[in-house]
Amino acid sequence: MKKALIASVALLLISSSAFASLGYIGLYVDADHSYWCTEGTGFYAAEMWIWCLPGPDGQICAEFAVAYPANIIQSTVTWNDPLISVSLGDLPGGLSVCYVGCQHGWNWPCHQALWVTDPSQTFIQIVPHPEAGAIQFANCLEGYPVEPATVLTNLFINYPPEAPECQGTAVEESSWGAIKGLFE
Repeated sequence: MKKALIASVALLLISSSAFASLGYIGLYVDADHSYWCTEGTGFYAAEMWIWCLPGPDGQICAEFAVAYPANIIQSTVTWNDPLISVSLGDLPGGLSVCYVGCQHGWNWPCHQALWVTDPSQTFIQIVPHPEAGAIQFANCLEGYPVEPATVLTNLFINYPPEAPECQGTAVEESSWGAIKGLFE
């Protein structure tokens, strides 16, 4: 019994420390990373911002892809220059992006202009990079080890503000501890 208790506590500590190393990534419709739903009628323009919140060891790179529904036309991508040092790939096929220096707070690698073609309720989502097989960040420790990143928000298309998917604020405080507290 004592061994089982010790094993359980050890497992809890290991999973807690592994969780603590996670960063977050989400899709938003605004530069303040405060809203993740858009609605309109007919054919209309929308904006998609990709925001990252590093874990406690910071972030130097990110790898992920974006899955788009059929009612979205992708348009211009704007990079966060001069913060981005290199980007390989593209959003739907898989993107690997690195910064010129370590990031310790909210950061956005890019945002994209979109066109919504019909009133269907759909969503855009962050998905694993096809080659990496994961959504991940490289942190700022020696050797830049890779750690998993958790998707915080999808971008909901043609959802009214009162829809359950749009309620609450994904980012009530812009600190990693506040976000981590939501999942503990």
